[in-house]
Amino acid sequence: MKLIQKAVIKKDNKFLILLRSLGAKYFPEHWDFPGGALEPNEEPFAGIEREVFEETALKIKALKIVGIYELDLDNVGKNTHRFTVYSARIISGGVKPSHEHLRFKWATKNEILQLKIEPYVKLYFEEHP
Repeated sequence: MKLIQKAVIKKDNKFLILLRSLGAKYFPEHWDFPGGALEPNEEPFAGIEREVFEETALKIKALKIVGIYELDLDNVGKNTHRFTVYSARIISGGVKPSHEHLRFKWATKNEILQLKIEPYVKLYFEEHP
């Protein structure tokens, strides 16, 4: 199972989302919360803070786990990804997307649900109306 950490970052009732690059292995050109895979032996809260910094240049504080979603991304039963979603607050910095993303935006829940998004994002919003 591949462990993926994602952060829900809100500002003025809007969420930070990133558009995945054309070359992304999974869900190219889909909108996504920032985050990624843990390094070997990395503590999860430190891992999501590192990943968000690498992808956005934002320093954040991960607060708590707000969702866990397991998805078989290849639909063959052998490639399950566990998405652990954290609430987070910005400590400092301005958003500067990494090479892994085409752009970013701040969007409301309703705006996000109208976009091409990763499946776990939809599941997150179903659990957090």
